[in-house]
Amino acid sequence: MSRRNSAFAVILRRERVLLVQSWFKRRWQLPGGSLEAGETPWKAALREVREETGLEARITGLTGIYSRGNGSLAFVFAARIGRDERPRGPRHEIRRQRWFPAAKALRRLSSSAARRLRDALARRASPEPVSRAM
Repeated sequence: MSRRNSAFAVILRRERVLLVQSWFKRRWQLPGGSLEAGETPWKAALREVREETGLEARITGLTGIYSRGNGSLAFVFAARIGRDERPRGPRHEIRRQRWFPAAKALRRLSSSAARRLRDALARRASPEPVSRAM
């Protein structure tokens, strides 16, 4: 098993969540993926959003850090995009991008990704201060 850390972004707009579907997997997922050597988790999340959706996002907070079964960590960030920006797809790795109401998004994700989204939505309802170093 790979021990690479990963980073994901939860992007909300009008109570909808942006999910992506790769060419290789049928299941929908949050935009994200593995960190590259020397890359910070927040920069990896922004890079993955750009690669998978064509969108320029900005991090607004850390919503969780999750230990994965292989000993690696998954970092999940809340992110925003410009008001008029739209995903541009398909992309190299991504077949489709789509906005889903939160309840529908939760049903389309793996159990671990659904937990991360639930946590992000709960933190959005009761925000906690985050470091400005991101």
